[in-house]
Amino acid sequence: MFNLAGKTLGEYRLEQLIGEGGMATVYKAFQPSLNRHVAVKVLYYQEDTSRVRFLREAKAIAALRHRNILIIYEYGEQDNVPFIVMEYVPGGTLEDRLNGQPLEWRRMVELTIPVAEALAYAHSHGIIHRDVKPSNILMPQDDWPVLADFGLVKRSEDEKGLTMSGMFMGTPSYIAPEQARDAGVDFRADMYSLGVIMFEMITGRLPFDYENPNKILLAHVMDPPPRPTDLNPDCPPELEAIILKTLAKKPDDRYADVPALITALRELLHQPAEVEPVAEPLAAPEPAPIAEAPTSALGRFFSRWFGGKKGDDPASKTAPQAQLAIEDEDDELDQTIQLNLGDVDQPTPRLALPGRDAVLQLPAKDRVIVGRTYGSSHADIDLEPYEASKYGVSRQHARLTRNGETWSIDDLNSLNGTFVNDKKLKAGQPVQLKDGDRIRLSQFHLVFLQA
Repeated sequence: MFNLAGKTLGEYRLEQLIGEGGMATVYKAFQPSLNRHVAVKVLYYQEDTSRVRFLREAKAIAALRHRNILIIYEYGEQDNVPFIVMEYVPGGTLEDRLNGQPLEWRRMVELTIPVAEALAYAHSHGIIHRDVKPSNILMPQDDWPVLADFGLVKRSEDEKGLTMSGMFMGTPSYIAPEQARDAGVDFRADMYSLGVIMFEMITGRLPFDYENPNKILLAHVMDPPPRPTDLNPDCPPELEAIILKTLAKKPDDRYADVPALITALRELLHQPAEVEPVAEPLAAPEPAPIAEAPTSALGRFFSRWFGGKKGDDPASKTAPQAQLAIEDEDDELDQTIQLNLGDVDQPTPRLALPGRDAVLQLPAKDRVIVGRTYGSSHADIDLEPYEASKYGVSRQHARLTRNGETWSIDDLNSLNGTFVNDKKLKAGQPVQLKDGDRIRLSQFHLVFLQA
């Protein structure tokens, strides 16, 4: 293999070698005509079969248009060197982000579903990947996996004659048993490989991890995988069952197709995040009691928002104080109070808890998880000290995201819903927050303060 960095193929200036495999290398390159960087994959192991596979990869990806599949721009040859020009994706791969530690199970599922959707889309077009592994999953963003490297792609009906008998194609650590045995392969081989990735993400290790590749292949064919819950007690039993089903030795014992796997994962996401016993399904428990005559200005402010008389509206607010008109029990006496919303020198966004006379400052992070810390599940804003579980708050209930000076909130598939000003949010559709917005996590009330 020769490093072609500094050379030009077509109009593409190869700047840097960024990846290499058994038959091809990948370069970061610059395309002057469109003033953009691209990735150029160059075939260096050239014999008839490899050239056919290389062209097949280009045609296969070019036929696919999916958010989670890498885009191909062009196929070309120069000086008898075939190359494919693809979208350049900075950010590394899923392999780069696996550090031997288990991922939180919901994040693992949320990363798996888009990859499964990409595979289901490819399968619907008659394309089998056959080399699904973390290094072939690019990560443009933390929550955006992109499936790449269809170098071993197989079309459902045109593979004959390209694979020698007794020769397996794939990566030993992630290969399906039937692929390791050089038996007939269909979309369920990709499902098995994805199951290995799920196992690795939830446990921090591979199901079969030996130095000898032949021993790994034999284990995929013969040995049952370890139980994920034995390696990570925080793995839900339902998720373990899904993973082990995808890792069944016989293809017929796996899911009928990848969409069926996706359905199982989505159903799991919408189940409660709780493992410990909780109260019976919520029948809208009463909010935390609010005193009739609050002893502090903050208490009177929340009484005004959540327990005041009908028709009361807060007056205009100015930071760091706000003037609010309130009425006494007989609706006869108007009063004005001064509400201290925080230190002038620290206008940190905060979540105030009505009826509890408490204010929680948001940590200095761009993404803040609001919920309940329990076991290995961590919440940046932990509401459990305020009996959040009693009011139906999930462990990872909602996410606050900062964009410059503004904040938005998103529901994280919570059991009992997230509401802003009594409007229920849809998971995956964040809503921008304004100073004074009322937030409700199930039946737990908060107020977002920014002024």
